[in-house]
Amino acid sequence: MKIEKTEHFLNFCCEMGRHLVQSGAEIYRVEDSITRLMHAYGYTDIEVFAIPSCIILNIMHEDHNYTKSIRIRSSAIALDKLDKLNNLCRRVCRETPDIDTCFAQLREITSAPLYSELVSYLAHGFVAVFFTLFWGGTALDAVIAFASGLAVKFANTTLGRMNTNIFFTNVCSSMLMASVPLALQYLGLNIHIDMIIIGAIMLLVPGIAITNVMRDMIAGDFLTAMSKLTEVLIISLALAIGIALPMGAARMFLGVM
Repeated sequence: MKIEKTEHFLNFCCEMGRHLVQSGAEIYRVEDSITRLMHAYGYTDIEVFAIPSCIILNIMHEDHNYTKSIRIRSSAIALDKLDKLNNLCRRVCRETPDIDTCFAQLREITSAPLYSELVSYLAHGFVAVFFTLFWGGTALDAVIAFASGLAVKFANTTLGRMNTNIFFTNVCSSMLMASVPLALQYLGLNIHIDMIIIGAIMLLVPGIAITNVMRDMIAGDFLTAMSKLTEVLIISLALAIGIALPMGAARMFLGVM
């Protein structure tokens, strides 16, 4: 029975770590949270290893090794869910309830919807509007940027359902985003394409990932930092290609720009 209890607890720690990573937590936060959970339940001889794509846990207890590893294939920034997971971790460490209760509370957090489709679309549109105005765009530029933001959300949602890779997703999203102002300028609207594209592309720029790379390097998680840095570079290359393709085609075939 003790073996089954330890394995059940190990499963909970892995699931907690998985959802922390998928919600955008830093790797040192993931390792620290799991370590604190294990210590709270009386396990001291433990090893926790996490990178953005994998978590490996080991508990040495009563001459038995309990080991579990999980593969993480995707992650995103979900700060509200991350805050709830952090609060759950602190509450579990403080109260040490039974593991079934912990699983129930974890499922309650992870199964809750984040935002509706309407709110997500509006958020993408208004973020593009804000940055377009911030960089000096006109009111008309902001209106076109709103449409570009909606195009980014549509592309990300559609390709996400198809489980496409991060490079192809960002290429297609940036292509669709840039095509909107290019098409409207071809139709005769007097707009600033550069302001619109700069404003809308802020939806795709991996700013938080870049910040986390530096934090991971400072914390000594060099493997994680290099992994995330590679992802940032791939996204940057995808954005450059995605914008260059429609702009080059518009200049060559339509005389735009």
